[in-house]
Amino acid sequence: MSTGVFREILETTSILAKNRRILVATTRVELAKRYSGSILGMLWVPLFPVLFLSVYLFVYLVIFKMKFPGYSQLDYVVYVFCGLVPYIGFMESVNSGCHAIKQNIHLVKNVMLPIELVPVRYVLSSMVAQLVGMGVLLLLVALNGSLSLHLTWLPILMILQIAFLVGLVWILAGLAVVVPDISYFVNLMTLLLVFISPIGFKPDMVPSGLSFMVDMNPIYYMLEVFRYSLFYGGFPPLHIGLPYVLMCLVSFGLGAVFFRRFRNILVDYE
Repeated sequence: MSTGVFREILETTSILAKNRRILVATTRVELAKRYSGSILGMLWVPLFPVLFLSVYLFVYLVIFKMKFPGYSQLDYVVYVFCGLVPYIGFMESVNSGCHAIKQNIHLVKNVMLPIELVPVRYVLSSMVAQLVGMGVLLLLVALNGSLSLHLTWLPILMILQIAFLVGLVWILAGLAVVVPDISYFVNLMTLLLVFISPIGFKPDMVPSGLSFMVDMNPIYYMLEVFRYSLFYGGFPPLHIGLPYVLMCLVSFGLGAVFFRRFRNILVDYE
């Protein structure tokens, strides 16, 4: 990594740190705005992950009659929820975040607000739903008797996940200003990934000829590290944990460099 690239990453990180109070305040505004006008309002924050889980489980348990050998139904519910909760954070972040710059360009042009903060607040507001879902998941884990000291890794896993999502959303939000079709592609990909990612099935259930769909899927590594902390009660093996850490750091670094080099173009683009 060249000195210039490393400096750009550090400068972007410094901007986030210096403006953390503004970031928190604007995240609250974004969260309130997201549910304003709806009848249930902020109740959608806990309702969405629960309803999403219910629909997913209905499809796999009732329609497909999915069963894992040696797993009880509660085991399967916890297994699915361990994958679905972080996936909700991913899906909400990228689907909403790709519109971040295009929908808020007035904030950057007319107010002294660093453009780097705009996509980040979308990620943070989306992670609130994941945090609520994580609370429900911890109750299920307790009922299932899977609680362990490995839960202490959760904050680190989530910080890495946020770094991954921030980097990805920086890139997507920037591209969506120039190529609006990006948002349609992102919506399609998040719909596809919910089916091909090992949320309701195990990776070893995938035919060997299609195993590359799991191995090359970054979401697989994200889901598995959370499962090891919450469900398996152990440290993820090196071939799971190392790719997860690397992809999170690389995503943040690439996103930071991309955004710093193209931010002036994005602000002036009509």
